[in-house]
Amino acid sequence: MYKLGSKGKCERCNEPSRVTIMSMFNTQIICMVCKEEERNHPRYEEAVKKELEECAKGNFNFKGIGLEY
Repeated sequence: MYKLGSKGKCERCNEPSRVTIMSMFNTQIICMVCKEEERNHPRYEEAVKKELEECAKGNFNFKGIGLEY
């Protein structure tokens, strides 16, 4: 889900951003630059799969698998 940033900053890189999205790894609201970097993370597909599994079970508040840097 894309949304206009309520704080005006990415919660990961702290850069100003008008358009943000929630991370697949955690509950951070991130900018599109960080989202693109996230898509290249080696565990991204795992994070997406787990998110879909949790939603299918009715868990719409899944906190994510966590992000290691």
